[in-house]
Amino acid sequence: MFYVIPAVDILGGKCVRLTRGEYGSVTKYADDPVEMAVRWAELGAKWIHVVDLDGAKSGLPENLEIIREIASSVKTNVQAGGGIRDAETAKFMIDAGVKRVVIGTRSVRDESFIRKMVKDFGEKVVVGVDAKEGFVATDGWTSISNKKTKEFVKELKKLGVKRAIFTDISKDGTLDGPNFDAIRELAMSSEIPIIASGGVNSIDDIKYLKKIDNVEGVIIGRALYEGKFPLEEALKL
Repeated sequence: MFYVIPAVDILGGKCVRLTRGEYGSVTKYADDPVEMAVRWAELGAKWIHVVDLDGAKSGLPENLEIIREIASSVKTNVQAGGGIRDAETAKFMIDAGVKRVVIGTRSVRDESFIRKMVKDFGEKVVVGVDAKEGFVATDGWTSISNKKTKEFVKELKKLGVKRAIFTDISKDGTLDGPNFDAIRELAMSSEIPIIASGGVNSIDDIKYLKKIDNVEGVIIGRALYEGKFPLEEALKL
């Protein structure tokens, strides 16, 4: 199965998009993230990807109530991340109806944290692998670790993680097209499925991603918000 997943990014309580993860390049698309999530769900999305951008940067979830309201307002599946640095926060989200929690920063720094999360929540744990020049970024993409992307994903498999979301930061929010080479290379070397994210601009981009073995979906943000193509057309794929 291949999933087209609309993104709802929350900053300051609003639905926004950043360019290359830069907090100084904010474009606001809606005052109410819940309404936007409901819209994507009503159009037929099977999954919605929600990010607490405030939490990703600060390390503390700051939009939990909005995320809980989204999860309770739609019948579709919600995966959410941003500032999840402990099991308690993950449990809060799952209890609120979130189907998958996306962990990032602490997973890069603390192997025992990944083990605990997988033990407690199983397949409900997804790791966000956000890459810049081949290395994994942390803290809302404001810092770069010394972990290489491909090696990190191989570690995730050994730790029991069932899937990862790969984002090329240089492409995210640019509408320049995905980094197909990096996605293909990572998918080929990975033993767990990859969800691609960053740069999608057209239906053809989605068609291309769908053909790459071991890529099970794509997260789309700006292209949908700026009307590059209707979500319904993408979902038909």
